[in-house]
Amino acid sequence: MTVARSRPHTLAQFARRARMSAQRLRVLHGERRLPAPDDVDADGNEVWTAATIDRWLRATGRTVPDDAVWPFGWADATEPAEVIWTGDIPLPRGHSAAVTIFDGAGQPVIYAVGYAGQDVSRDTIAEAAIAQLDPDRRPGAVVVQPYLLDPRSDGPYPHLELWRMPEQAEPAQEPASVPLPGFLRRLLPTREPVAVIPPAPLLGRRRRPGTPEYAGSVFASEVARVLGRPVPLWWAGTITSQVVRTVRLLDQPTPLRIPDTITDWPSAVRRLVAALEGSVHTTYPQAFALLARQTRAVHQEVTTSLSHPTTGDGWYLAAAPEPPTWPAVVEQRAAIAASRDFDTDAAAAELDRLTEVEADLPWKSDDPYAGALHEAILLLRGKLAATHPDRVYTFPVAYSWPDAHGPICDEYRRHLIRLTPAEPHGDPDRPTRRLVRLLTEDAHDTVVTGHQLLDRARQRLVNLYRDPDGRLVAHLAAGASHLADELLIEWPTCMPPAGWTAQTVIAADKTYSATGLFAVTPGPDGTLLPPQPVPNPGDEPRFAFGYGGNSPAALYQALVRCALGEWDAAAQESWVQQVADHANDDPGRPHSRLWQRITASQGALRLSWADVQQWAHDDQEALRRRHVRASGHRLERHDAEPGRQ
Repeated sequence: MTVARSRPHTLAQFARRARMSAQRLRVLHGERRLPAPDDVDADGNEVWTAATIDRWLRATGRTVPDDAVWPFGWADATEPAEVIWTGDIPLPRGHSAAVTIFDGAGQPVIYAVGYAGQDVSRDTIAEAAIAQLDPDRRPGAVVVQPYLLDPRSDGPYPHLELWRMPEQAEPAQEPASVPLPGFLRRLLPTREPVAVIPPAPLLGRRRRPGTPEYAGSVFASEVARVLGRPVPLWWAGTITSQVVRTVRLLDQPTPLRIPDTITDWPSAVRRLVAALEGSVHTTYPQAFALLARQTRAVHQEVTTSLSHPTTGDGWYLAAAPEPPTWPAVVEQRAAIAASRDFDTDAAAAELDRLTEVEADLPWKSDDPYAGALHEAILLLRGKLAATHPDRVYTFPVAYSWPDAHGPICDEYRRHLIRLTPAEPHGDPDRPTRRLVRLLTEDAHDTVVTGHQLLDRARQRLVNLYRDPDGRLVAHLAAGASHLADELLIEWPTCMPPAGWTAQTVIAADKTYSATGLFAVTPGPDGTLLPPQPVPNPGDEPRFAFGYGGNSPAALYQALVRCALGEWDAAAQESWVQQVADHANDDPGRPHSRLWQRITASQGALRLSWADVQQWAHDDQEALRRRHVRASGHRLERHDAEPGRQ
């Protein structure tokens, strides 16, 4: 293979490679019988790679060029290709990959697949696989790597990714010229500079000299045709050294049955069993009913995904998980619970109790009972969000304030109460689930364990606190040299508390990125009450100001919802886009003073709560009037249509 084969071909070049008249090819193109183009060139013309052209020629029974890229120009194998070598190859950082090298009609064909749980790029695997060959065997060698299958997809994807080495040894690069000394440059005659012709653009990834070139994807049937044997495909997560060793020894084009470690079923059924053993079905019947329905849905989904074909044209599944099965009693209890009618009031009461119980449980990396309670809480919140937002959004979210400094920050920290290890949620060495959620910023249990997030947070942890309203606060050492210390705060998502007055000020310090937004209220005697975090009812905070964008829009949304007491007010897609004061904008568009103050404020932010309430009502009224006018205009146009008189 020469580099020119990867260059794009226009329609005229397509015709020459296919040995067809340009007129006939244009007819086929007009009838949409050509393959889809790979790209467009600088002039906007559709272009195809040689591989795409050669694949189409072979698929349609036409003559394939003599210089066709692998595997399209290779003849069908008359017998299974010989296995030259099989085993594991080393990769960076102590990883490895399973490799089989075939003799594909005198040309090495390398099948490679990385092991589960390794973060190694496919380019790295391809380069390491080619390095296993003697230098004189590398020209023309190819590497194929299967796409890993997703259990939630519609079925196996019988394609492999392809890498190729040039068929001819690459010329040695000329050494960089060394500039002549100044006195020689003055003595020698001046030469005209040599025109440098830029290389033709290449489609796909660039490669380093001596490494294989990525060449897109190839059908498993095309690889099998050249090798005379089907190639294995793999479910993601099933590629372990033990499974690969067994598949190699058996060498049978049928899937090896293995325990299910890749779908959602094992964890789902474990949670339901733990819930039954913990009497969740009697203590929290509404929550257990939702868990039962979800588990039954997972069973159906996984059963469907694992019932897809295990063999096909040129491929077979190397290993397949066992189908999901129920413990007999659990299946019966799940069916009975799933049929129970949903009682919203009873569910809301269960949510209150479950939230408190689950938060106080000790953290364990793999606790199915705690996982069942947490999953039940999420399901209850999803069902009750529309009807009982005041009961659902009582939970906080872990809010990271990465540049916590300034007078508001100092005032907030002055009222924090330091926790001791003997107090609830105060021992980072024996943390509760609530504390772990704060320290890992609400990460999922598996992510906390897999990425050691808790250990990393504990290494940076300075102190733990509780604010006057009982929210947990963690003080972490700065994660970057240009930042001040970081605060992790349990930030509210509910409506603001009672007690904000006309003297309340919405305040934030100037910060590096995200900011802490607080309500500061003077007490009856003139002293400041403890600053209270300003929530974004029903949503996360993500507050910033001093420019237009998503984070200032979240701040606007939060203030409007707090001021109006409406959970669904000021959706970013509607309110902010309509009230933003853009240049050369529609003169009929309302201009929000609140939005103007948020985006124009530089340095610290200070807003009177009374002004915020007034501006939020002004925006609501302006948008209402605009909606009425727009509705009237639509009605006038409708009445003015012919035949409407």
